[in-house]
Amino acid sequence: MISVGVEAQGDEPPLPPAEVEDLVRAVFSDRDTSAAQATVIFTGDEQLRQLKKTYLNIDAYTDVIAFELNEPGEPLEAEIYISVDRARENCAAYGETLEQELRRLVIHGSLHLMGESDATPAEQAAMRRLEEGYLDAVRREPT
Repeated sequence: MISVGVEAQGDEPPLPPAEVEDLVRAVFSDRDTSAAQATVIFTGDEQLRQLKKTYLNIDAYTDVIAFELNEPGEPLEAEIYISVDRARENCAAYGETLEQELRRLVIHGSLHLMGESDATPAEQAAMRRLEEGYLDAVRREPT
């Protein structure tokens, strides 16, 4: 079973929780992950900056960070942190709505948990294609 929680620090989640859950489940299910627990946390720039500094030893802003919390061999337990502040800047730069940018970041964090990397330009391009594929599938679903 795939269990997904949604939290927002200080406000209501900027996307409907059911939609966030569907996005995470789509990525996990597509990658043959049937047992997982993930929490998506919408927060701000400073929290993600602090997490990146503490756990990755990099003092920089970022839009999404995903952490695996489980021990090796156990079902996936994870947290995906998304900076709504950074998402706002991204959507302005890319001409996208905030909601669509947040959907992309939920997918992006989920893909990281499934082992996808974006460390090189080639990996970044591959990740973007995967994100677009999931976003296209969401766009085609009836509302």
